[in-house]
Amino acid sequence: MKSRTRPTIDFGKAWQAEGPVQSLTRTTMKPIVLAPRQRREIERRCKATLDRRVYQRLTAVLAVAKGNSREEAADLLGVGLSQLGEWLRVFRNQGLDALCTLHYKGDPGKLTPHQVEQLKAEVSTGCFRNSDQIRHWLFEAFHVVYSPSGVKDLLRRIDVSYHKVTGFLWKADPDKQKAFVKKYERQKANARRQEAGDTRRYFVDACHPVWGLDLVYSCWLLVGQRFLVGMGSGRKRLNILGAYCPDDQEYLDLRLTRDNINGEQFINLLRVLRERHPETRRFILYLDNAAYYGKPVVQEWLRRHREFRLEPVPPYSPNVNLIERLWRFLRRKALCRWHETFEAMQEAVSRVLDHLGQYREELATLMVDTFHIIEKQDIPTEYKGAA
Repeated sequence: MKSRTRPTIDFGKAWQAEGPVQSLTRTTMKPIVLAPRQRREIERRCKATLDRRVYQRLTAVLAVAKGNSREEAADLLGVGLSQLGEWLRVFRNQGLDALCTLHYKGDPGKLTPHQVEQLKAEVSTGCFRNSDQIRHWLFEAFHVVYSPSGVKDLLRRIDVSYHKVTGFLWKADPDKQKAFVKKYERQKANARRQEAGDTRRYFVDACHPVWGLDLVYSCWLLVGQRFLVGMGSGRKRLNILGAYCPDDQEYLDLRLTRDNINGEQFINLLRVLRERHPETRRFILYLDNAAYYGKPVVQEWLRRHREFRLEPVPPYSPNVNLIERLWRFLRRKALCRWHETFEAMQEAVSRVLDHLGQYREELATLMVDTFHIIEKQDIPTEYKGAA
């Protein structure tokens, strides 16, 4: 039996039959010349964009303008030659803004645009406490089924986020708050026109840190983990009566561990102010409606010291009482952790209030006398006219 041999193909001869091999050449294209201003603008957009697609397009223009061939630029960006050519064509014919415009809209999803707007309108009422409630609502309203992770992706796409609501004191009167701020600004302007030190203005208020309370907080923990935080009985309290000047950020206070804040202690604070600034002819004090400010002993003392003027803040209006922000800052810095003793809590308070200069950068934006007032038309209807 004859043995069979496999046929062979001489590829060399086959190539020779087609003629000489041609060397690869660079793809020719129109050069891109950027003015210095154009280059700076493209580089600025490269640094500013968070979209990888826009970054690729801008980098393509810079690479070609630098002298790279089309093949080199495509290889650098990991794209095809046709895609690169399309970007360059858009840039040449339509400009930089057109190059940075993305026309891809993505998957339209399970909801129509009208249904998305209905969902957003429902979300804006604050009726959903978790994403499962939204899933059930979508099924009942549109018969559309979403998985737990799918509905969260949907909410992110339509700019819906999970965050705390904004509480407000519904008994507050926005008109009275606006009148107070207007008067405050007028007194501020008058004080600046006068000689330095002639008039000093202070926000006055009390703060009452309680040892061992307000320590429960939220943090990331392992699933199922219980992290214990000790709490006290709430029977030991530090009483602070403070005064904050919005003009030069001076702060001073009285701290009491045994006595409560009353009319006599308020007078003691006024004496401290007068001793600290004996040259001042007028003190304007913005304070809330605490009962001890109106005590007979206080009124008698004020009649004998006409340089002090009390300006009441409207009721239920901590938003226009600047020192309230300082108390929140104190709680965040000193009181949201466990202190083994009441004395240790006092030391933590002192490390903050006695060294406010160390927090100058943080307080520079916090203690700005710009006040947010809720407009009447923004108050939900269920709170309007409530007693």
